[in-house]
Amino acid sequence: MPQIRLPHGQFLLYGAAGVVAILAVVLLLGQLKNDQSPASANAIWLGTEWTYDQPTDEALRSLAGRLRDHQIGTVYAWVSLLQPNGAWSDTLKLDNVRAFTDRFRQAYPQMTLYGWLSVAAQNEEGNNRLAEAALQQQVADFSARLARELGFDGVFLNIVPVGNGDEGYLGLLRRVRQSIGDSTPLAVAVPPDWTPDDPDVPQPPLIAPGTVWETAYKQRVALIADQMVITAYNSGLTSAIDYTAWVAYQVRTFAQSLAELETNTDLLIGVPSYDTVSDEHDPAVENILTAATGIRDGLAQAGSAASYVRGAAIYAEWDTDDDDWRQFKNSWVNR
Repeated sequence: MPQIRLPHGQFLLYGAAGVVAILAVVLLLGQLKNDQSPASANAIWLGTEWTYDQPTDEALRSLAGRLRDHQIGTVYAWVSLLQPNGAWSDTLKLDNVRAFTDRFRQAYPQMTLYGWLSVAAQNEEGNNRLAEAALQQQVADFSARLARELGFDGVFLNIVPVGNGDEGYLGLLRRVRQSIGDSTPLAVAVPPDWTPDDPDVPQPPLIAPGTVWETAYKQRVALIADQMVITAYNSGLTSAIDYTAWVAYQVRTFAQSLAELETNTDLLIGVPSYDTVSDEHDPAVENILTAATGIRDGLAQAGSAASYVRGAAIYAEWDTDDDDWRQFKNSWVNR
């Protein structure tokens, strides 16, 4: 799994081992919320080289132009990680983060900019801590600061791992929602159904059977969040055809779950641009082209529920090269 670039440590996005992923590009497929432009649902993750390292104005303008050209209007920008020891990472960098939000908004005023917070769900002893009231309040308080002090439009939470039916996770999301209010968008990274119940869908070989979120649990998360971003990679599958079918299943099952609620929650599908080779990820199998094909197939399978899928989310900007950008435009934007 690719790594978020942290000066004093690393934290991964959702993967087969319970780590999370991210960022993304999305093409408008349905009715947009809040009168956003057609590009605004498309998303991508930005790392510390943008939020911490004070890039030049020219670099920011170049990034903004590339995002516009690829119809990316939603950005998840790295802020901090709540570590297993209970401390937020790199809080001395928050002045740089605030400067980034101001400067990037000048370069790309039409975008929707989310502050990206990651949370290690387990403490140093390996125990799940999401139900702890103090932790929930800690995340809620920092989430509120993103919009009120740091200039972000919304909050993006990447919490790992989260198993099916975890009430602590729901309690944390409710606490964050209460803290940021209904007018501040809340987006969450969610794991795919690693081992689908459908016998016709390929089963990742390294993941325990039954590793899925039930429909009711997907819906309970959707009732709180404005966006759900499926981290549809790190499957461990060894065939591009199998991976494409597996992604299509994720699109179909999540979209149909949301359609049953008739919720306003948007669904984005994460696509991988990283070249890291591991047991969970073979870049020849999992890449922008194969993921985009899976999304298109899933939309066709989802029927009317496809309108809940707003686009694709690229994980991540720091691993996306010129060839990846071309693939994204040809296989998704211009499809």
